[in-house]
Amino acid sequence: MADPVLVACPADVWTKVASNVTSGQVHTKDSRPGVYLQTYRGAGGVAPTLQSEGVQMAPGATVISALAGIDVYVWAAGVAGKVRVDL
Repeated sequence: MADPVLVACPADVWTKVASNVTSGQVHTKDSRPGVYLQTYRGAGGVAPTLQSEGVQMAPGATVISALAGIDVYVWAAGVAGKVRVDL
């Protein structure tokens, strides 16, 4: 397992936090954004553009589990935030 990575998430844009992964976890590390959204695409696919493409992350860890590689994206709503990615 690789070392965890902290990723800064600017406000109101999709930020790629993991590339071509099949397992791992994403943890919110900054509580200032009241809402974090997450979504994914097939590895190397076109990045999401609309906020409505995401689903709200639950408190605690969001588990990454896929049969084929995916790119994982996070949206910090309203203000910049930070997530920790464990792969």
